[in-house]
Amino acid sequence: MEDLLNQANAHLKEGQFERAIEEFTECLSSKPHEVSALRGRGIAQFQLKKWNEAISDFSKARDLDPADLESWVSLGMSLAMDLKIYPAIDVLETLLEKHPDYARGHLQLGLLYFRLCVIAKGRHHMERALASRPTLVERRIIEKVLKEQNQLDKRRFYRPDFEALRQGEAG
Repeated sequence: MEDLLNQANAHLKEGQFERAIEEFTECLSSKPHEVSALRGRGIAQFQLKKWNEAISDFSKARDLDPADLESWVSLGMSLAMDLKIYPAIDVLETLLEKHPDYARGHLQLGLLYFRLCVIAKGRHHMERALASRPTLVERRIIEKVLKEQNQLDKRRFYRPDFEALRQGEAG
């Protein structure tokens, strides 16, 4: 079992996604609750743009091990790629309620909000990601995205911050 799992991970790293899926599936046939096999198969499915399969695998992995933050983020990303935007936002926001200092979660949610043109929320999550001790790679991504967003904002006509307006009405 352990050898097959290592072999599947090796094929995943080499980009042999179909082969990795077969091997992870074989692992799961003997041990159906193996989180690392579900997550690995989900990654391979994601790379092959098999969104529903990836969503299923990451959802099962998250349910089996709610402390595995990567399964949460991967589930959110898979939902977003399958154009299930609001469920993706719900998954990422739930993750961040439980783990408010998880930089990668803020990064992915910020990117999603920027794609939706919800600029204020996108900035908020990018700033939270920076404050949450991101890795060097994550920091570079955040800084690049914020720089690009600043350039877009300079070229954009004024658009009211609807979120702020809504909060003002409520208050």
